Amino acid sequence: MGEMLSTKVTRQIAAREGVDPLHLDKPLYDVIDVGALETMVESASKREGGTLEVTFTYYGYEVVVDETGDVTVTPTATAGKSGDGSANRTAAGK
Repeated sequence: MGEMLSTKVTRQIAAREGVDPLHLDKPLYDVIDVGALETMVESASKREGGTLEVTFTYYGYEVVVDETGDVTVTPTATAGKSGDGSANRTAAGK
C-alpha cells in the first residue's frame, strides 16, 4: 500500500492547516483506530470488486478513505485550527 494511511491523513490535514504534521493538537489515533482502518482497507483491496469507504471527521475536516487507500480531505463548516477530533465513523463495504 506504500505510505501508511495515518501518515497520508495527517500530512493532508497539516498541509491545509499550514503546520508540520507533528504540530497538530490532537493525534489521529485519538479519533479513529488507525490499525483497524489499515486492516479494513487492506482487506477490501484484496477482494475482487470489493468497495469500501470510511468517513470520519478530524481537525474540522471530513476525511474519506476508500478501498485503494486514497484519502480525500474536505473542509467542514468548522474547519480550521479548532483541533476538533470528533469521529463520525461510517464504513460501508460491499
